[in-house]
Amino acid sequence: MPKEHLDTEMASQAHDVSYLTAIHWQDNQPRVRVQTDETPSTEIVETQDLHLRFRINDDIPRRCVGRIERSTEGSVYVDCESPPTTGRRCERCQIVDNIAAANMHQAHRKGRDAIDQRMAAYLEHPHRLYVAIFRDGSTKIGTTRGTSGGQRLVEQGAWFAKYVGHVEDGFLVRELEDLVSESLNLGQAVDTRKKISGHLRAKDDNELQKILEGVTLEVRKVLKAQNVEGYSLLNETWSNPAIDDPLWQDLVAYPATLTHGAHEFTIRSMVGRLAACTRTGMTEVFLLDLQPLLGRPLERGDFELDELALQVSLF
Repeated sequence: MPKEHLDTEMASQAHDVSYLTAIHWQDNQPRVRVQTDETPSTEIVETQDLHLRFRINDDIPRRCVGRIERSTEGSVYVDCESPPTTGRRCERCQIVDNIAAANMHQAHRKGRDAIDQRMAAYLEHPHRLYVAIFRDGSTKIGTTRGTSGGQRLVEQGAWFAKYVGHVEDGFLVRELEDLVSESLNLGQAVDTRKKISGHLRAKDDNELQKILEGVTLEVRKVLKAQNVEGYSLLNETWSNPAIDDPLWQDLVAYPATLTHGAHEFTIRSMVGRLAACTRTGMTEVFLLDLQPLLGRPLERGDFELDELALQVSLF
């Protein structure tokens, strides 16, 4: 569905409903999957300058956000038109997602023969081990499939990262990830609330790089102490494409809840699933988490928008 189907040109069509079902990154560019009820279809829409005007109508059923299936070729998104049973997925998609997640994260403990063969084929591919830092200073150890590009890092919204190891496959890389995590008490995930806080009250980039260098040095010590075949050390630096974007220098938290009410904004830039947005008639650049919108009915029509009440900081 083209961008204009989501903007104010459609405002006169009451009960015209769309669903955002996923956020994708490809070649460092963010996109959203959009479903419509008109002869149900899905299109991939670029988020750059995407204008959204909608309200959440609780009388309209939500939509399952679908699932990701993996094989030796990589990841494929599977759309679903069923209503969700719990959370954002229908029962079938939730079961498939749970099994995939368990196989993905426990593959090195279960063994190659104990997991779904499509997942085993996906993991039997070179991976890299990385250390990432976010703008609040939180760090994590992580893995990514492939030997080039920063797809996983840009999806997660990391600000800087260091690739520390090239690993033979996804089984061994998870063994090393667990080893580093347990040895240094270094987490494998960063809460979205910390990512949001980091963009609103960011640490200086030079300070973040120093923290990252320190953590990376400790990780290298752990890896060098291992006598394991199938991996080699790396020393590659990565930074987020938005690092020089002025939009990310003075953000204001969006002062409304996206799960209800009527909203209007234009996405100007994205980091992970977080969006820097503007609103007509206002000068602020707002920080929004798009995840709460996934699967909800976005009804377009000629209705009154919620007012945004900005709080003045005392500090």
